Amino acid sequence: MALNAFASLLCKSSIFVASRQLSSISSLERCIPLNKVREQLMTIAGSSGTPFEVRDCAALTEALAREQQLGSQPLAKPMSASYQEALLSLRTQAGLSVKYVNTHNGIRIGRLLEDLDILGVLISYRHAWQPHWAERAPVTIVTAFVDGVCVHTPIIPANRDLRLSGFVSWVGSSSIEVTMKIEQQADEDGAAGVAWTPVLDATFVNAARHPLENRAAKLNPLLLESAADREIFQRGERAKAYRLQQASQSVLSVVPRNEEIAKIHRMFLDTIDPKSFTFSRRRLPAGSVWLRDTMLKTAHLCHPEQMNVYCKVFGGFLMRKALETAWICAFAHCRRQPVLLEVKDVSFRAPVELGSLLFLSSQVTCSHGRRCVVRVHAEVLQPDSGLRTTTNDFYFVFAPEAAAQAGEDCVPDAPQVVPRSYSEAMLHIDGMRKLTEA
Repeated sequence: MALNAFASLLCKSSIFVASRQLSSISSLERCIPLNKVREQLMTIAGSSGTPFEVRDCAALTEALAREQQLGSQPLAKPMSASYQEALLSLRTQAGLSVKYVNTHNGIRIGRLLEDLDILGVLISYRHAWQPHWAERAPVTIVTAFVDGVCVHTPIIPANRDLRLSGFVSWVGSSSIEVTMKIEQQADEDGAAGVAWTPVLDATFVNAARHPLENRAAKLNPLLLESAADREIFQRGERAKAYRLQQASQSVLSVVPRNEEIAKIHRMFLDTIDPKSFTFSRRRLPAGSVWLRDTMLKTAHLCHPEQMNVYCKVFGGFLMRKALETAWICAFAHCRRQPVLLEVKDVSFRAPVELGSLLFLSSQVTCSHGRRCVVRVHAEVLQPDSGLRTTTNDFYFVFAPEAAAQAGEDCVPDAPQVVPRSYSEAMLHIDGMRKLTEA
C-alpha cells in the first residue's frame, strides 16, 4: 500500500484521535515538548549523555537476570498504548526556529527527519516497556530501516507550530514498525481550536537488540482490538514481505528483468553513431547528462555533538546530512531549486562510531519528467588501514519547486541521466525501480 493510501487509512482509524484521551502509561506523558523526547529516551536507555560513556554492564546484567528470573510472557499491548505526541513550538520560540528554517523561509526537512528518528525509538520503547521493569530498559532499540517518507507540503512555513505523533503499527519477533505523521497548525496566530494540516507521513522500522550481546532481542506482540487495527497490522505484514521481495530481486543479487535490460540497450544505442561501426565513440543525446557526471561527494568528521543515547553517531544526523547532500546534487542537476517529494528507502547497515570519517557520495541515478531520484551512499573510512565500510544507503525523490507546487507546464523536464558503464546501468535500473514502485 502506498503511503498516500495508508495516510487515508489512518484518517479512518481512531488511533491518532482517540489516543489523545487515554491516560498515561509507564509514567510517560502523552504529549510532550519535542525537546523532552531525547531526555525521556536517555532515561529509558540509561544514558548520561557523556561522550565515550562506558556502559554500566553490572546494572544491565542485574536487569537481565531479573527479567530471566521472572520468566513471564511479554505483555501484549494495543496500538493505542504506544501513541505519543511531541510539540515543536516554532511560533513562540524564535531561537528554535533559526535551527529549523532554510534559506527560503521554509522548514529544513532534514531536521524533521532527525526528530522523527528519535521519536520513533521512544514510541518503540513505550510499546516494549513491561510493568516489572525498573527505570532502565533491559533491551536496546535502534533504527534499522526507513520504509518511506511522503511529503504532502513541498514548502512547510517556518512560523507555525508543528505536532509530531506516532504509534507502533506492526511488531515482528525483534522488529517493530512505527507509523508517524507531522501536522502544522493552520493558523499562524496559534488560536485555540485551530485545525492541524498534515504535512508529512513516515514509516520507520526499528530493531530490538540484546544490550550486551550481538543478537536480536524478542519483543512483546501487538494486541489487535479492531478491524482497523488488523488492517494496519496487515499493511505492516505486506510491507515486510515487499522488502524481502525487493532484496531478493536486487541487481546486486540477480539479473535485471528483460524489460529493464531492453531499456538499457536502447539507451546504449542512442549514444552511438550506427554509421561509425565502433563501440568506442559515445555521444550524449540532446537534453541528457552522463550519470557519472552527476556525482557529488562530501566528507564529515563525526563529533560527540552528533551522538545518540548509545554513544554512536545519531541516525537522524546521518539522514539529515544525506538529504542535504542529495538536495545539492538535485539542484545542480535540475538547475532549479528542488523540493523533496519522498524518501524511498533508508537502510542502516552498520553503526557509525564517534570520530569516524564519514563519506557521502550522491548521484542522480534516474530522472523521469520533472522528477529525479538521488541515491546517497554512506561509508566510513578507517585511516590506518584504508578500509571503507558501507554504513547506509539513502534514496530521495525530488522535483523543481515550481513544478511540485503548481505542476506548471512551463517548467522543463529534468535532464535525462545516461549510464556509460555496466555498473552505472545497474544504478540506473535501481533508480527506475525506486521511481516507479508503489
